[in-house]
Amino acid sequence: MSSAMSSVVVLGVGNLLRQDEGVGVHVVRALSGANFGEHAELVDGGTAVFEALSQWREIGKLIVIDAVRGGKEPGAISRLSLREVADRTAPALSVHEHGVLDALGLLQQAGLRVGEVVIYGVEPESAGWGTELSAPVVESLPLLAARLREELELAASEERPI
Repeated sequence: MSSAMSSVVVLGVGNLLRQDEGVGVHVVRALSGANFGEHAELVDGGTAVFEALSQWREIGKLIVIDAVRGGKEPGAISRLSLREVADRTAPALSVHEHGVLDALGLLQQAGLRVGEVVIYGVEPESAGWGTELSAPVVESLPLLAARLREELELAASEERPI
């Protein structure tokens, strides 16, 4: 593992071949061309979270973007803490949830220090075979981008000395 450090990492996870399940990857790829990388490292984690994060030794704030089933309308956006996800006794919110939690656990055992973990979940409409996002998920992306921008601005302001 390298000695890389980052104050904020935005990790998009998902399977691009399963429609809305790939929303995290779609979002990170779209944001990379929109100057979102000023205050954060944008990472396409795909379905390989461990490998995507293994280069870091320390991350101040990890923001995960994923498809999350919470029983809401397709395209609805949820902001969850790692504790809220880990403490659930219900079935996984996302097909990637256990993969993300497992990878973070393994990485922490290997020495990765992560301050805060925030998960932005987008309620999927369809997870069938295909590479296109559904209309409700596409319509939610500008709001998600705005929320991420606010989250990054807050994180940047918390780092500055007063």
